[in-house]
Amino acid sequence: VIFLLLRFSLPAWADLTPAHPSPQLRSLGCGVFAPAMAAQAPPAAVPQAPPPPSPPSAPVPPALHEEKGWRFEAVAEPLWPSDRIDELGKDEDLCKVPDMFCGNASLRISHEASGFQLELGAMEALRCCRWRPPPAAHHQPLAEAVVADGGKELDGPFLGAIKCQFAERWKPKSENPDVKELQVTSDWTCSTAYWGSAAFHGGAAASAEVTEECLPMDLLRRRDEIHWYNEILFWEDELDDNGVCRVSIRVRVMPTFWFALLLCELRVDNVLIREVATRFVCSFDSDHVLREWTWKEASYEALRSHGVRIADNPSISQMSVGTNLLEQVDVRRQLRHKLQLSAKA
Repeated sequence: VIFLLLRFSLPAWADLTPAHPSPQLRSLGCGVFAPAMAAQAPPAAVPQAPPPPSPPSAPVPPALHEEKGWRFEAVAEPLWPSDRIDELGKDEDLCKVPDMFCGNASLRISHEASGFQLELGAMEALRCCRWRPPPAAHHQPLAEAVVADGGKELDGPFLGAIKCQFAERWKPKSENPDVKELQVTSDWTCSTAYWGSAAFHGGAAASAEVTEECLPMDLLRRRDEIHWYNEILFWEDELDDNGVCRVSIRVRVMPTFWFALLLCELRVDNVLIREVATRFVCSFDSDHVLREWTWKEASYEALRSHGVRIADNPSISQMSVGTNLLEQVDVRRQLRHKLQLSAKA
């Protein structure tokens, strides 16, 4: 009787059993039913981009590293609660604050001999999403160096206004005197042109000289030992189910240099993909830090014209924004500066 019960109940049980049981299931003996599904081949694995850095669930002490006269301090903070986010929006005149916001997260890189200090902070980055009042001038590129009509006072997003795919559908069909437009003071996509701040102890700004010097790609690609590495999430927001915006930092210290990447990734579904990347690199024997700021952007229509298949693209998912689909042809603006390690007399 027991044999018959097992015999006729096997198909129903097999439907609930994974084709490739995990080690935990195998240890419980669940793997004995796996052959029942062996006839059906498992779907091919779809390549995915690595997940973004996750914020800690509780405050943690700063991660510190010192090497060859440089000091690196990474502060990864928990997500702010909703009431604190609402308060921030009011205090900073922000129409939108990311739902997942690590307001105290930062990276500070200091040079002991010169007093040079590079600081990248989540709060400063968020203020660069706002144009009324404008952010501190040295926290992002000068408008005239980036956008058309930049010499005029900007009254909109620094990198241009973006509408979601439903904007025209939501637009009122006729004028209604009872409907008043809200005063918009910040970018609803939470994308930022922020490139950090560089100064010396005492507050003097570091000299930023325009240069044609390129990133030392051969050096960056070398597979040397990584002495220290860290990732910090500033924020992430799903734009009310209209896409995703993510801002994060990665930093690594190598035997002969250090490298940091501040990355703002934006996807507005069925509209565009944008990346604003600020890269910093400095050899330990150099007298300057090289900063490269790059703005890439392409509409979905432009990507399709380049031969990119948008539908079911593994690069566009909840985990992956899709900025790896952007190419050199999508670069809107690129700026390079030498940040000198010695203050001007």
